[in-house]
Amino acid sequence: MSNTSTIIPALAWACVIILVAFVMQSQGVSDPATAGIIFGLTGAAWGSLQSDTPCGRGCLQ
Repeated sequence: MSNTSTIIPALAWACVIILVAFVMQSQGVSDPATAGIIFGLTGAAWGSLQSDTPCGRGCLQ
């Protein structure tokens, strides 16, 4: 993820994850449920950002 073209998408994912965490806590969602959703979003972000690398999703196998 050293490529500068991934900085904006990485920041966008970070903002979305933080925003979702704040919204879930403000709505009174339980901590385990919030953690599960945050972990899911983190996995989606990781996969999304890694798919732009030269080896693509093949490196994750």
